[in-house]
Amino acid sequence: MPGIPVITQCRFCPTAIRSRCAERGQVPRSVPPPPHVIARRKRVGDTIRAARLKRNWTQEAFALHAGIDRASYIRIEQGQASPLLDTLIIISEALGVPLADLVRE
Repeated sequence: MPGIPVITQCRFCPTAIRSRCAERGQVPRSVPPPPHVIARRKRVGDTIRAARLKRNWTQEAFALHAGIDRASYIRIEQGQASPLLDTLIIISEALGVPLADLVRE
């Protein structure tokens, strides 16, 4: 049946399971978030950036201080990535800002 994912065993790692789209044999793509979610993600990134700049940190220095990959941190700050809650907690603790302040509208 087209469009229904097929669960198979990975040929490289027998303990891993893969999901493929039966229609074309490809891994199903995720649906992009709606525009209001992307806009909200960018506002959170702007808040994080403002808190970082207030403390005179560069992106690289802050990412190193927080123990986060620099490229990942930059994508979060630019609103291009959706961080895990754990990552937001690490960022808030490294900035010395309550988590609620980073995500509050």
